[in-house]
Amino acid sequence: MARRRAFEIPSLHFEEERDEHRKVTWLELFFDLFFVVTIAQLTHTLSAHPSWMDFLKFVALFIPVWWVWIGFTYYNERFESGGLENRLFTFALMIPVIGLAVFGHHGLDETFRGFVLSYVCARVVITLMWFRATLFVSEFRKAGFRFVIGFSLSIVLATAAAFSSDSLKYMLFGLALAIDVLTPFSTLRIHHDLPRFSSSKLPERFGLFIIIVLGEMVVGIVNGLAELEHFTNPLVIESILGVALGLGMWWIYFDFIGRRPPKDGPGWAFAWGYLHMPLVITIAATGAGVANVIGHAGELSPAVCQIISAAVGGSLITMALLEITLKKEDDEPTDEYLSPVLKAGGGLIAVIIGFSGTIVDPILLMAILLLIQMVQMVYGAVVWFTQEIN
Repeated sequence: MARRRAFEIPSLHFEEERDEHRKVTWLELFFDLFFVVTIAQLTHTLSAHPSWMDFLKFVALFIPVWWVWIGFTYYNERFESGGLENRLFTFALMIPVIGLAVFGHHGLDETFRGFVLSYVCARVVITLMWFRATLFVSEFRKAGFRFVIGFSLSIVLATAAAFSSDSLKYMLFGLALAIDVLTPFSTLRIHHDLPRFSSSKLPERFGLFIIIVLGEMVVGIVNGLAELEHFTNPLVIESILGVALGLGMWWIYFDFIGRRPPKDGPGWAFAWGYLHMPLVITIAATGAGVANVIGHAGELSPAVCQIISAAVGGSLITMALLEITLKKEDDEPTDEYLSPVLKAGGGLIAVIIGFSGTIVDPILLMAILLLIQMVQMVYGAVVWFTQEIN
């Protein structure tokens, strides 16, 4: 009788080729919890200092956090195993993710070195995972070597950035991130010869991360309320509208995007995966903006108005682009042209409202943004519940 192997050799997953369903594992769910704290640190900083300069810092710190998560996610998509090595690699990756949370609060200032070195350690673990798969899986070797070379170069540049002067460190770290993000594109054609990405597990994996980011939006509102001594009617209305904006983002994503896989072909899968990066950034930024509103009586500053409106509008525009990448089934009730146009148009209107400078009342601003979201929600409900089904 055969026994399970404690340490398994990497092998590609072919379930998608056999139309088999894959589920997110308990280990992946546990791993995702470590990003809850990291994202909370970044959104708290933006909420406390809502300026465009701080928003750019927020984006610059969010990208490496996201890239660590997506590197682990795509490795598991290709080579996840039930062996002990998978647990050990995951544990090794959890430690630098904690570092990203600890040093993320001032990650581009006094704790820059700690943040960058945490990122370097995380990327070293992920690169070792890809290297191990490259050695053992001949079909993946051509893509794997490109991953290892590109990611190793990024690690060297990021390490140099951690010990460089102020005038050089940001340029080196930015270059390292650019190489990390662009390296997978060099393997796009090679992926045509590899098994298809999962149309069951991968959308579920991304959807769970969206929920984590939305959860931080709720936490920000609750923390803002908990710090107050007195509650007023405007404050209650602002809190309800803030939660409603989060609900709207959840509603639109999972009604239009989360329930459908991307179109066949690695190009569509790449576009679908990369577009989630600006989506999670805009959702998190919305939460930071709303958290800033709670407890700040009176008119909003122009920066807060612009950040909230741009974040809500940007999430809608990104979801419109995401919808274009999705597979169109015969029983899909949404129109492949009208549905993304509604989202893109609503997103553009939201951005214009924020930058017009005419609306500074927080209740009015959030009510208008919620109304823009509701257009998408009503459209989805109408086409879904009026569809004739067999």
